[in-house]
This record gives sequence, C-alpha cells and structure tokens, in this order.
Amino acid sequence: MIAQLLLNRGVDDIDEAGRLLKASLAELPDPTTVPGFADALAALEIAQEAKHKVLIHGDYDVDGTCGAVLLHHLMNRLGLESEVFIPDRVRDGYSFGDNSLAVIKDCGAKLVIAVDNGTTAIAPLKALADAGVAVIVVDHHLPGPELPVCAALMNPWLPGEDGKPVIFPDFCGTAVAWLLTWGVLRHILGSDKLSDKDRRFLFDGLGYAAIATICDVMPLRGPNRGLVNHGLATLRESSFPGLRAIVKSSGIRDTPSATDVGFRIGPRLNAAGRLLQADIAFRSLATTSAPEAEQLCAQLEALNLERRSIQAREVETLHGAVEEQFQRGDPVIFSGHSDAHFGVLGIVANQVMERTGLPSLLWAECTPGVARGSARSPEGFHLVKILDHAAEYLIGYGGHARAAGFHFKPEHAEQVAAALKEGAALLPKAEPATLTIDCEIGPAEIDRATVHAIEQLEPFGQGFEEPLFLCSGARLAVAPKFIGDGSHVELRLERDGQVIRALGWRMADRARDLAVGDRLDVVINVGLNHFRGRASVEWTIRDFQTVP
Repeated sequence: MIAQLLLNRGVDDIDEAGRLLKASLAELPDPTTVPGFADALAALEIAQEAKHKVLIHGDYDVDGTCGAVLLHHLMNRLGLESEVFIPDRVRDGYSFGDNSLAVIKDCGAKLVIAVDNGTTAIAPLKALADAGVAVIVVDHHLPGPELPVCAALMNPWLPGEDGKPVIFPDFCGTAVAWLLTWGVLRHILGSDKLSDKDRRFLFDGLGYAAIATICDVMPLRGPNRGLVNHGLATLRESSFPGLRAIVKSSGIRDTPSATDVGFRIGPRLNAAGRLLQADIAFRSLATTSAPEAEQLCAQLEALNLERRSIQAREVETLHGAVEEQFQRGDPVIFSGHSDAHFGVLGIVANQVMERTGLPSLLWAECTPGVARGSARSPEGFHLVKILDHAAEYLIGYGGHARAAGFHFKPEHAEQVAAALKEGAALLPKAEPATLTIDCEIGPAEIDRATVHAIEQLEPFGQGFEEPLFLCSGARLAVAPKFIGDGSHVELRLERDGQVIRALGWRMADRARDLAVGDRLDVVINVGLNHFRGRASVEWTIRDFQTVP
C-alpha cells in the first residue's frame, strides 16, 4: 500500500522515495546560494557596526508574523535594537503603506527588514531609499517586471542566468528568514561550526518556519519536507516559550502533525489578525516569559472563539443573498453589506465557494466610502481575470487564481456585480470538483500497523496530500450520532463483518436523513483514536453518498 501511495504522488524512483521518507535537512540550500543573501549580510554588518536601530516589517498572517518573530530574535542575538510593525488588515492592508512609512520615520530606524512582503512595494521602498533608510526584503512572492530599490532582495524566485530560480523556489517567507538567520549566525557570530546555543536557536527556529510553511499552504516537496518534519519535532520542547504555549493551548498532546498546525495552531494565530489584533499573535510567539506566553495564548483562544462567532453571524447574514444568486444560476457569487466584518470574509467566502462551487466575492465597507472584498474560487476559474471585467468600477484589485482581494466605492456595488457576472459567464465552465482516491479498502485492510506505516509518509499537505480511500457498500450499523455543537456526526459503518467508527465534520445536515441499514460509499482519511491508553483505527469522512 505504501508503494502505491508513493506512486500515486508521482514518486517512482527508489532513491527519491528514500529521500522523501527520510525528510532530511540536508536538502536545504546553503544560505550563500539564496539570491540576495550576500547583500543582506553586508547590510546587517553595517547596521551592527554602527548600532543602527532596526524595524522589522511583518504581515498580519501566520507567515509574516512567524518571520517577524524569528528576525526579532535574531536581532537580539546580534545585539541590535529592533521594533516590529505588523500592519493592520483593514487600516493598512498588505505590505508597505502610508502608516508603514510613518512608523519607520517616527522610530528612527536606519535599517528595515521586510519579511513576507516588500518585493512589489516599488514606490514605498524608493521613498525609504531616498530618505537614507536601508531595506532588506526577505520575501517569497513572485517579483514583477520592476524590482524594488533596496539594500538587499532575498527572494528564492529571483532567476539565474538561465531565467529559472537558482534554488528551490517554494519556500515561505519565514523559511527564507530562517535561511538568512542560519547564514548570519554562521558568518557574524563565529566560524562554520556554531556553538551549542546557536545550534539550539536554529533548530528551534525551524518551528516557526514549519508553522508558516503549513499555514501558507506551501508545497510539501523537496527541502520543505525536512524543514517541516524537523520543525514540528521541536515544537513541544522548544526553547521559545511561545511555541510551547501555542501547542499546549491548542490541545495537542503529542508531537504536532501538519494537520494539527493547519487546523488548530493556524486558526488561533490567524484569529488575532482577522480581529485586528495581530500584535497579540506576535507577542505570544515572541515573548521570552513562559507565564506571559500562556497568558497571551489564552487571549488567542478567546479571540478564536470570538472569530468563530462572528464568522457564523456573517454566514447567516449573507445566506439569503447567496442562496438567491445560486438558485438563480448566477455564474459568480457577489454579496456584502456595510457592517460586515472584513476580517472573517476570506473564510466565509471559502465556505460559500465550497457550498456553491462558484467563485465567491464578499465585501464590507471598512472605512466610509470604501468597500474592501475578499474572494475565493474553485479550481478552473481565475479570479483576477474575472475581476478584470469590473476594473472600471474598482479602485484596486489583485491576487491569484483562487484567492484575491479588491476594493471599490459602495455605491458602485451593482455595477461591480453585473460586470463580475458578465466576466464569469465568458469563462469556460469549470469541471465539477473531484476527490482523488488512492485505492479502495475495507475495514479489515486498515489496522493499526497500516496506519503507523502511512504516518511514516508525513508531513502531508499541499503538493503531497493525505491519502484518501474509498470504502464502498458500507452498511450504517446504528443511527447517526450528532456530536460537538451538533454540526458534526459519528457513524458506525459495517462491512464484511467488521464495524468501524467514522466521523464527519460539519456533515450533520447531510446525515440527518440516514437510517440504520442504509448502504453508503464513503471517501475517508484514516487515523488512530487514543482513548484511556488504547489506540483504535478511526475514519474521517471526506464525502459520502447512499447507494442501493
């Protein structure tokens, strides 16, 4: 089965399979090979010699926050005074804005390090250069036709002479920051052989890079596998109190998995930025005090609960308009209201997209006279191309095929809606969403040993998906049991004389009409449930359908 799972993921070479299973840090590139590293090192040496104040310019998402924390720790190691600025999601938006420049001027920084942003901030970085402020950009976003004026641009997407990236390009911003940290410590603080203290600092710093890689949905291929695998292993016993605290507050008892990070740690850190308190996420990870870390993580927990409540409210508020458009057959969903909470609209848009299978663009009037929107799209559509059709009514927009942002004047909402529908209607009709199933199984074929063998393929994530199995013709042995807040369901499924417990998250509505004896085809992930010292195989349902 393991060989089949590897083949299904395009791994057909025994040496590649061995490297993938080993997930070694040896695949990480030497920092000196990263484009822009030499320039970044030179700028840091100048700052260290002159004892310049440094401002670290992060971002409100997990990657920008983790990268800012790691570089803040590095500045402390170098003896440099540093401040951190995390832009506000609504007031400032992504990357450098007017508030960024004001903060830099007010704090008197002579060196700015931008992490997870800056590559496309052409005008702001030119203004800083003209003001005599050096900027190191530590980023992973695709460069445009014009590169920023800065002391150093450290970006894995920068091409070599052949026009292709010179290193593995799919690092997140924090991973690039970690490579910078490794190279700087090795060069500035000593010889090629680091002290035990510096080695521990670097290994535990992998925890920040692992969390950011997973939450930024970077492909878990190549060197990202070793980075994430070793980073996850450090989290529970990290020398950074904030990392230990976020694992504990997330209810993770064992070594965290990529799934734990994606569904437990990530939402708690993101909740702060979504509710316009991104500084709490930064401080929770950056503090050197264990009691303060636990206190701040408790605040993150409260913010995440509040985020869920706000999200549920927005789903309910927008439901009528969304359903009307869906039932009418509109090719795109466009909805919003002046009092909507912009911070959660990206999540809600994703839910609407999953429910309707359509590009979903939701908006809120963030400031008087300016509405900002968040968009999500299923595979097969390109949001930017759809937004192109409404360009004359938009103040600005940008993003990727499946996630984008836009803003406009609220009085133009009807024109924007009409233009988006026209644009979406012109695109080829997308294929229905599908699930890629690895193989068909029955309860008897997946025991604890098999699950343990599958776990050896972790980490799973973008570009290396968790295995999906089909079990056909399973009989519902007992009535569905609705659990949690009532939106989840537990099914007991029987086939070939064996009964298995299967959980369906947010599937209660679909399961309400099921009756004992119904036969189902179910698509599932497999795992182990630990209870009172015993481990048993448990299925997580991804989809199901009744069959005769």
